[in-house]
Amino acid sequence: MHTVQTFWKKEWRISWQTAVITVGLLSFISFLTTLQVHINGSPHPFATDVGEIQNALPRWGTIHYNGYPLYTFIGSIFVTVLRLIGISPAMGASLYSAMWGTISTLLLILLMKSLGIHPLPAALTALMYALSTSIWVDASIAEVHTMSMVLSFITLYYAVQFGRFGQKRDLYWLAFWGGMVLAHQRAFALFLPVILFWAWPHWRLILRKFFPVLGLGLIGPLTYLYLPLRAWMGADWTYSSPGTWQGFWALVFYTRSDLVIVPDTAALWLERIQGIATLLSNDWPWILMVLGIVGLLLPGSPARPQERLGLFVTCLLHLPVSFIVWEGRVSDALLAVKLPIIAISAIGLALLLEVLWQKRPLWGKLAVVCSLAIVVWLFFSNRPLVLAVTQDDSTVATITLAEQIPPTTADGRPQTLMALWGHDYWALEYAQAYEGKFPDLTLVDHDNDFADIIQTDHLLTLSKTFYLRPVAWWEDILGPISLTSVAPEIVEIQVKPQVIDASQPVSTESIQTVSLHSRQSVSPKHALFDLGNGIAIQNAELVWVDEDTLHLTIAWQAMQDNLSDYSIAVHLVAQDPPTGPQDILTQADRNHPVYGWYPTSLWQAGEVVTDHFLLDVPADGKPMAVRVGMYQALADGSFENSEWLSLPVP
Repeated sequence: MHTVQTFWKKEWRISWQTAVITVGLLSFISFLTTLQVHINGSPHPFATDVGEIQNALPRWGTIHYNGYPLYTFIGSIFVTVLRLIGISPAMGASLYSAMWGTISTLLLILLMKSLGIHPLPAALTALMYALSTSIWVDASIAEVHTMSMVLSFITLYYAVQFGRFGQKRDLYWLAFWGGMVLAHQRAFALFLPVILFWAWPHWRLILRKFFPVLGLGLIGPLTYLYLPLRAWMGADWTYSSPGTWQGFWALVFYTRSDLVIVPDTAALWLERIQGIATLLSNDWPWILMVLGIVGLLLPGSPARPQERLGLFVTCLLHLPVSFIVWEGRVSDALLAVKLPIIAISAIGLALLLEVLWQKRPLWGKLAVVCSLAIVVWLFFSNRPLVLAVTQDDSTVATITLAEQIPPTTADGRPQTLMALWGHDYWALEYAQAYEGKFPDLTLVDHDNDFADIIQTDHLLTLSKTFYLRPVAWWEDILGPISLTSVAPEIVEIQVKPQVIDASQPVSTESIQTVSLHSRQSVSPKHALFDLGNGIAIQNAELVWVDEDTLHLTIAWQAMQDNLSDYSIAVHLVAQDPPTGPQDILTQADRNHPVYGWYPTSLWQAGEVVTDHFLLDVPADGKPMAVRVGMYQALADGSFENSEWLSLPVP
């Protein structure tokens, strides 16, 4: 009992050195436990631009609006140096964010120190900031936001210093860092009213030093010269056209004002408010933010009234902006604009702890214990969501599909694969440049001259591309097209389909199955197989991809013009012919050939169209054969089936 009483009566103090070292280490280690080490695959709004940044930094390239020249320049140095010691660009770009995230946490402590807060409350609330979901995610992936917070905190620090002491040196630093943060992150303009409010008592000094202050403030915008410089140097990854005056000024002055959409109905306002409330509660429990606001309004804290009022007003300014930043969904812009709310709430919490500590020491110590418990709770509560974003490797599937494309073609023409700008294109570019994948393949995004490409190259795309770029889009560019498949989920777009004389006999060496291990024929070969519906199977090949997956390749041949629309049936069966549904182990039916995108009614006589199917083999299944056929729906609701081709499973 005496020991417990001594513990509570003891003076709880730590040094600033201890606070800084402890918080820096704990923050950085936390970020390392969730670091993204591979090309991004997450579709979460947190990770919207991550794949682009992972590609741009190791190439000394430039990225999306606003271009973020300071971020990309320093990041390229950082990632390049790490590559020299064997750290991949993806991991290096994430470490770059982790570094900025740690520095932002330490600068938050420095800012709280300038407000008169003691080390222990500052350390605890800075850790709460670091472990908020948004900061933690942004410090674990390749994103600009942790650097934005660094620039914001250091600018606010000098704003507090200048407001308190009116020193010329602090004014110069405030101008320099203010110019940097406004050039890097335009949303910092929401802090300008509070900075002017704090600086107003020293307006005479500002007027006397107006031109030096202006010159220092303009250094930040000058960093945008890096964008055309890289374009003129021939960088192979530049967003938009920074090498032209029009493109350059567009990057400099782009403000994302198109994202500011004011709701025009009560229902939309309610929807936005609920959305923002959910986003904020994903970072911290609401009680923490409410207590943080209370701390800003509480008299008796070491921060001056104008400092507390300024931070409170800035927090209020960010809330309505969060409500009107909208892209029809929760976006990365919305996630970014709310970050200062968390930081200001952390300062308010520290002020609240400070007041409790000074006026009610026992309550203050209880609050410190509760704060430490909250830090531990935040670590275990927020970590799963962070890992869900950083460990998502969905793009590996896209890379695997591209690896299946044959490296050479029968006619010797090169192959160009188009992927939509975004996760798929970024993943493929990264895999080719930094993992040595598909070296013979040319990669392009959707903004290219496909009419020119198709004259010399085989033009390929992912089958899912047609959801966003349908056949009609391609026909607007190329005229009438035909489709065929060159590998699973890979479609070739043709202006001249493969056509053979349907009246000529086909080799009896055509249809075969192949073993996984021997890659040799293991079943009798067949002649051209007539399905009896005006379409024949010219060739069929069945191979094992692995012990759980079969790969079926079918070459269809149109025997006449004016075909009806037929759907495809592909069944893996345990009994051939099946006696009932229980004998069908797996199905890979499609509404139309070529992954549903090329109806048979569009085929011409003699046209050869290839299809690929992957069949999952159940672990407890005993597959006997794969049956392939076509069918069409009749007016009475019944179905008319073609003949079936059976291929024995190797």
